[in-house]
Amino acid sequence: MRVLLLNLAVATAKLLLGYATGAVSIVSDGFHSLTDSTSNIIGLVGLRAARKPPDADHPYGHRKFETLAAAAIFIFLVLAVLEIGRTALHRFASPSPPDVTWVSFAVMIATLIVNIGVVRYEGGRGRLLKSELLLADSVHTRSDVFATIGVLISLSGVALGFPLLDPIGGVAIAILIARTSYEIARDTSGILSDRAALDEDHIRRTVLSVPEVLGCHQIRTRGSADHVFLDLHVWFPAAMPLNTAHLLSHDVKDRLMEQFPQIADAIIHIEPPPSER
Repeated sequence: MRVLLLNLAVATAKLLLGYATGAVSIVSDGFHSLTDSTSNIIGLVGLRAARKPPDADHPYGHRKFETLAAAAIFIFLVLAVLEIGRTALHRFASPSPPDVTWVSFAVMIATLIVNIGVVRYEGGRGRLLKSELLLADSVHTRSDVFATIGVLISLSGVALGFPLLDPIGGVAIAILIARTSYEIARDTSGILSDRAALDEDHIRRTVLSVPEVLGCHQIRTRGSADHVFLDLHVWFPAAMPLNTAHLLSHDVKDRLMEQFPQIADAIIHIEPPPSER
């Protein structure tokens, strides 16, 4: 909630300043910051849904709601790119120098300091909690830091008599947001499409470290960075009693979950090696 309020304050300050001075770069940065606030609201809703325990309709839990929230951030970023690009191109067609004063620099520097603080906080919490949503939002806000630096450079150029640097700054911000959009889309699409979440060779080495295990195959993983589901087939001697193989499979599962604490659940299928079937 604190991050949301800070982002709203930053966005409001930039938009008021941008429309008051007529600076396309500041207005663009204001819309960029406004998407930060929107993503915070989406994030709060997504995290609330993701915390719900498994139920009859969602036996694997509700964690993908967090991923869907991160994907929604991507949509708002694309909308911001379109709006910023449209405004910047319009200014190229009819250039008019914005009114740049010391107040412009003071407001932008103040918002820059706030954004740096938000990035450090969200990035630290995201890495600590291994939350894809917090990490996605920190990447988004980090792009806002670079965008604000770009605006300060553009304003400096305008003050020195180069008014075209204002719409150029707006285009640069649009490109920066587009790159951030791609990164978020790449990560969230991997989770939603069940891309492999853990290294297969590392899993195989862990399984083979359990005595009497002859091998394994059909290793499959899916999920987010902090919530992975694993299933695999483990080979035991064909003559081994089923009860013994069952107990050893629990040893395999315990060792896997110790080696990979992000595993939420592991399903192990017991079978003899191909040579003994």
